[in-house]
Amino acid sequence: MSQAQELKLKRMPALAPLLAKAALAKGVPGGNRHFPHRRVVVDTFQVSRHQQRRYAKACGFDPQRDTLPPSFLHILAFRLQMVLMTASDFPVPAMGCVHLSNRIIQHRGITAGETLRMEAELQSHDDTDRGTEFTFICRAFINQELVWEDISCYLSRRKGSSGKKAGQRPTPIQYAQCDPVAISKFTARRYAVASGDFNPIHLSNPSAKLLGFRRMVVHGMWSKALCIAKLLDHDQADQVDCTAEFKTPVFLPARTLLCYQRDGDATSFELRDEASGKPHLSGRLTTALEPAAG
Repeated sequence: MSQAQELKLKRMPALAPLLAKAALAKGVPGGNRHFPHRRVVVDTFQVSRHQQRRYAKACGFDPQRDTLPPSFLHILAFRLQMVLMTASDFPVPAMGCVHLSNRIIQHRGITAGETLRMEAELQSHDDTDRGTEFTFICRAFINQELVWEDISCYLSRRKGSSGKKAGQRPTPIQYAQCDPVAISKFTARRYAVASGDFNPIHLSNPSAKLLGFRRMVVHGMWSKALCIAKLLDHDQADQVDCTAEFKTPVFLPARTLLCYQRDGDATSFELRDEASGKPHLSGRLTTALEPAAG
């Protein structure tokens, strides 16, 4: 692969203008699915204690902890992903893409106020029966030390495809523990304020209906953050590897079950609809780190 074109930003971009740009963009016309090889970089930024506390409160983490929640930096990585997705030569429109999965690897605890460098680039892409799937990898550094990674896979649906994988629904896993979790309609708005992600599908029922949802939905990354907050032993939280696959939207308000099974330093989990048992997301959380691919 050729060397990536590097785009350097002086500061972390605001998300609202990028979402507005995404709403107006149509993607590159025609059948050409050429993805530009580009890396976007913010050389220097800091997270304020106020940002950390607001996010922690919205997601169920302890706001008094000195270190960032492992999922926190995703809200900034997503901004860099949006810079790449809203470029004029990006071949699919950002608006309407479905977040399929996310993996976060935290190599050490990160304290608010430390100076970070973050970069994001396209890792891979593939045309499938469902449409075009593409994956971003984002990395954060302190000095030259890699401290955090994020791998996010998205789907741009092909016209006429439901976006769902063909095949039979697997037999539900029997977990050792299932804890009820009630999610209020205000959860998505609180997370929107904490993350800067004011996508209309998360703000109200009328705005969600305009975009094809029957009711407002909570952010998928909020659901993942909630699972991490409830399952992680925060006394041993400096090194974390958590993968999640997003299955079905959480329409608000919702009554869910967090089901999980611990096995040594790893925990398998699902967030399920309480009534139907259908999974909203499934994942694995461990403190035994393995390197990310790419």
